[in-house]
Amino acid sequence: MAVYLITGASSGIGEQLALQAAECGHKVYGLARSEDKLQSIAKTVGEKFVPLVCDITDEQKVYETCNGLKDIPDVVILNAGTGLFDSKKRFNLDVHKQTFDINYFGAIYFVEALFDKFAERGSGVFVAMASLAAYRGTPASAAYSASKAALSNCFEALRLTYSRQGIDFITVHPGFVDTPMTKVNKDPMPFLYSAEKAAKTILNGVEKGKLNINFPLPMWFAVTLARLIPPCLYKKILALK
Repeated sequence: MAVYLITGASSGIGEQLALQAAECGHKVYGLARSEDKLQSIAKTVGEKFVPLVCDITDEQKVYETCNGLKDIPDVVILNAGTGLFDSKKRFNLDVHKQTFDINYFGAIYFVEALFDKFAERGSGVFVAMASLAAYRGTPASAAYSASKAALSNCFEALRLTYSRQGIDFITVHPGFVDTPMTKVNKDPMPFLYSAEKAAKTILNGVEKGKLNINFPLPMWFAVTLARLIPPCLYKKILALK
């Protein structure tokens, strides 16, 4: 039995990760801001799910929560995130600050809080929820794409830097997943995954020790090819009118 810590566990992919990990017999610390939703999951899962109310943008609260755990987690899945869109009329710095506070620093706080414990034990896995949007910028998603690219590159650098510490850094790059965050998206979402399927794909990848978990494959191939398109042509194809 492993011990999982999952952020953003009250809905979407995070909720499914918690449910499936507990179903596999693992102990799960589920973190989110909504106590009611966490308690609802706890009633469904039972004692294998430990609900913890935590605002991941509060650095001190993250440290207190991690230091108060009865067990040192084996796997930390940094799933919590936001998908704020940029205005098509004007640049808004607040969108960038809020997005980075959640998507980037809301993950890095946990790395700092638990790194020494993992290093002392000589094992541990951090899993970052990035996005296929990290591979190249798309219209109206400057803050989101940038935050996910920063997180993805950060985890790759951490993987290389601490490869001899026994700590693994895994990065997840999902495409479109049917969650409360994507329900506001009015644009087409090809190869849409259910949250249940996405969570299963992630957990299988973590168990196999994959360093990058990319899905769905057609979308991953598409964004990989898109990186080869010259900027002038990419602009003509995707620029907002």
